[in-house]
Amino acid sequence: MEIQHLKLLAARVRELLQKSNHDIGHNLSLDLIAAIPGLRNWPEVQAFPERVAAAELDETAAVRLAFRLNKKFNLGIPPVAVLELLNPAAAERAVLAPQIWPTGPAPGVYLTNSKDAVAALLERYEEATDGAVVYAERAGSGWPGSIDLGEGGLWSEGLERLPSGTLLIIGPVELDQQSWSEESGHLAMACRRAYESSHRVAVLVDTPAPWAMCDDVFLMVDSVRDDDLASEILTGVVTVDGELQKRVPFLGGRPRPGPIHHTATTEPIPRAALEPLRAALAQQKSGVVVVGSSIITDHPAAELVAAMLALTDHVGPAARIMPRHRSTSSKDWLVPEPIKQLPYLPSVQSAYENGYRRMIFQPSHTDSDVLLEYSQDCLLIGGCYGGEVTDYYTMLRHNSARIDEHELLTRIIALLGVTIPKDEPNGYSATDLYIRPADEIARLETFEEIHSFLRANRALRWEDAMAELLDSGRASAESLERVFQRNRHVKEFLEQRTAAQLVT
Repeated sequence: MEIQHLKLLAARVRELLQKSNHDIGHNLSLDLIAAIPGLRNWPEVQAFPERVAAAELDETAAVRLAFRLNKKFNLGIPPVAVLELLNPAAAERAVLAPQIWPTGPAPGVYLTNSKDAVAALLERYEEATDGAVVYAERAGSGWPGSIDLGEGGLWSEGLERLPSGTLLIIGPVELDQQSWSEESGHLAMACRRAYESSHRVAVLVDTPAPWAMCDDVFLMVDSVRDDDLASEILTGVVTVDGELQKRVPFLGGRPRPGPIHHTATTEPIPRAALEPLRAALAQQKSGVVVVGSSIITDHPAAELVAAMLALTDHVGPAARIMPRHRSTSSKDWLVPEPIKQLPYLPSVQSAYENGYRRMIFQPSHTDSDVLLEYSQDCLLIGGCYGGEVTDYYTMLRHNSARIDEHELLTRIIALLGVTIPKDEPNGYSATDLYIRPADEIARLETFEEIHSFLRANRALRWEDAMAELLDSGRASAESLERVFQRNRHVKEFLEQRTAAQLVT
């Protein structure tokens, strides 16, 4: 390269900075362009003409200049954009031929749900690049040639300095309802790194629906970005042999849900609640239904949740939503048979895209804004721990800072709570049931007002059933207090009843 060429490039850099509201002088632009031959300033350019003569306007030079511009003026401009400004032809060549493994697969994001595929990819990459360094999250941190991305992960600023074509191993990315929003941002950042720096990014995905992996990841990235980044940079999959294989088209097309013949019955529903629930749900195809039990289990009120399937078949095919990833995944299947028979999908968002409009979810792991958005078109059936309908509404307010609570109340079709002692030989239940009124619900502003409204509009009250048990002698206050020692509602009820008896 000649010094005169460098002066021409300095003028282009000066013009770029002026467009970004940074007016600089001629001398400063010359100092900046000294980054192309790897020198600190213009006097060094004049002092080392052999360095200038050997310099090339390639991606390595663009990385140095981009770093200098970002450090001095906080432009945040990627090296490829700098190269395109200075020499569009060079930018095109850089995209087609990454610095690391220039003859290898195209830069982009590649997906797999197999740890073995990641291990095979690492072997293949090391062989092809003569031991080039890999940057990895947990999915690849055990590889001898990898550098841990650390706490900053994909947001680490140092990643901008890596040569193009570098392999990044990301994940495992857990697809479930609790992690859906956070992992969407994680995947979007992986796409941004691949796009802006022409890296190869392999993502290990942990999903209950591997057949929908590509479509779900596309959905997640597209929900975060307001551009076409997902279409441009989601490239393919990692094969079992470790090959980064392009997938055309990337989206596989979601099959429409077919009929599922479950074995659910209404037997677990308390007799007094069955007909009111049947009437409330008969014409409903959207909204929220929550059932609960005072028994603490891995899957709260699972028998009641399954029973709701028998009352809602008119809505259409149902799916079960994975609330979170457990350390022992076998517990996911400790549910009644009718629930086992349903497709197991990672989120309400995914199930909706797959065509399901009836979904079993866990309120404790589902954000309220998701409930508000999807309960307009779907029937969402949840199971909770607790013995009173106000407990279930409280659970629905998961991460509720950004939602309209009154609007959430109007989406609730029914709340059913059943208090069932574990160690009473005769077995009995106290039922709490709220059915949404036929009339429009007046605007309620506070959480306390909503709780009062729910309690005042119960079709069945657990206190009435428990009082009848005590009055008939079928249960004693001592036995109920012992059985429900962790239930604050029962404790308060018994204290108030004792106080009233003392007064009389």
